[in-house]
Amino acid sequence: MSFGRIGIGIVLIVSMFAMGLFELETTPSLWWDEGWTLCVARQWVETGHYGCVLSGEPAPPILAGHFPVVASIAAGFRLFGVGVWQARLVELLYAFGALALVYYLTSKLYTHDVALGTLALLLFFPANWHMHPLIMGRQVLGEMPMVFFFLAGAVCLLQVQRHPVWLGGAIACWGVALMTKAQIRPFLTLALVVPGAFALLRGERRIAALLAGSVAGAWTVYYLLNEVRRMLLEGHTLPNPPMPGLLQASALVLAPTVRINALLFTLQFCVPTLCGLAYAVWTAFSQWRSRIPYALPDAIRVLLLTFSFSWFGWFVLLSLGGSRYAFPMWFVSTPFFLALLHDWSREYLVRAVGTARSSGLRARDGGLGQFKRIAVVFLVILSMGMTLQARYAFRGREDGRVLQDVIAFLHHRVPRNAMIETYESELLFLLDRRYHYPPAQLNVDFLPQMWKEERHLVYDGLAADPDYLVVGEFGRSAGIYRSLIEAGQMRLILQVGRYQVYERVRS
Repeated sequence: MSFGRIGIGIVLIVSMFAMGLFELETTPSLWWDEGWTLCVARQWVETGHYGCVLSGEPAPPILAGHFPVVASIAAGFRLFGVGVWQARLVELLYAFGALALVYYLTSKLYTHDVALGTLALLLFFPANWHMHPLIMGRQVLGEMPMVFFFLAGAVCLLQVQRHPVWLGGAIACWGVALMTKAQIRPFLTLALVVPGAFALLRGERRIAALLAGSVAGAWTVYYLLNEVRRMLLEGHTLPNPPMPGLLQASALVLAPTVRINALLFTLQFCVPTLCGLAYAVWTAFSQWRSRIPYALPDAIRVLLLTFSFSWFGWFVLLSLGGSRYAFPMWFVSTPFFLALLHDWSREYLVRAVGTARSSGLRARDGGLGQFKRIAVVFLVILSMGMTLQARYAFRGREDGRVLQDVIAFLHHRVPRNAMIETYESELLFLLDRRYHYPPAQLNVDFLPQMWKEERHLVYDGLAADPDYLVVGEFGRSAGIYRSLIEAGQMRLILQVGRYQVYERVRS
């Protein structure tokens, strides 16, 4: 690698660490999905109970992330103490690892120039600021650990060319990935089956056997890990109550409004990604048609392509939409977009070397070369426009410090024996008071109604006889406390940012 490339690499690494640690605790604001996982991790570390607390009593883990995510956060709490930045630091390490893995994979599957471009785009040219890997990656969610283990498995499989023992590492990583996030299971399975089928059709039985063994091995590891988890938590947790309709509400969403929003999101933020996927498909087809030997790196390119393409299909057709659900596809497919830019701009750069040579190349180039140059300019301008839009949106982000202000108020104002009612799980993680929250089934019922003006959710906000009520983004959106407030049973005593604190009016 040349000195210039080393210098660029150093700049990218320094930038990655600086951006990762910037406002780690407050940007973005801690939110609902993070809160459940943090609650479980805190209870597991402090009391040995793997679950939430409800009205001061042990409760099931309900809506927390899967075991590898909770276990990672709990390990961070053991090392650094319980807190927001401690949890996000653990997730940030996954993000750093995923960025390193995607760089390494790209350098092996393409070139170092494409790998550097991929890292630069991920760090400095995000399509949406919520999809920035160091914003998405620091949140206590399952997406970044899932992507990390998925890419780690691909890297291990690539190393099988050096020693067969690496196959065990790939199987182990993919087994953990299957356990980390439920959404990945069909896409990871398909990503291993498709390149294996291609290898079999091309007569590459060794590659086909490696991928078939990876599928079987990954699912075996997944079931073994689940059994280990069950034995480890026996006597330390409570079973989650059944939640009918959860799959349909979160992963098989057919509501027209959601589907239109997902399509609009795609047109607004994912056009370069789709161009990269189309380029990768065409490249794979051209290789297949020309009968070029099908090697292990080719199979891994098809693996990444299948994963990204199938995830995109789910995102557009069935997901809840939004940046969180688009992120894995966008992150994993970024090398394809950079490979397109590198390939289609290369001739243009060569023609700039000299006038004589440039004339000869222009004569042979024809209309296709002209189309490629225009496409590259268009995609670069489009990417820069999305980056400027993301930067502008980032400036208008919510102040994450308001959460700490609300917690401080509750700890100073609310008596220790008082009961607090809230639907905002991020508060529960930090509260040292008794609290009560709605059942998990309410969230399942709420999801299909999120895009409707009229919502019909049945919940008695006074069931736990609360003394105080805290309403934030989710409680306000669900509208489950509106009747109490409108009836004058709750009196507003504080409003900070998105949070409203009410005191019970008792006659």
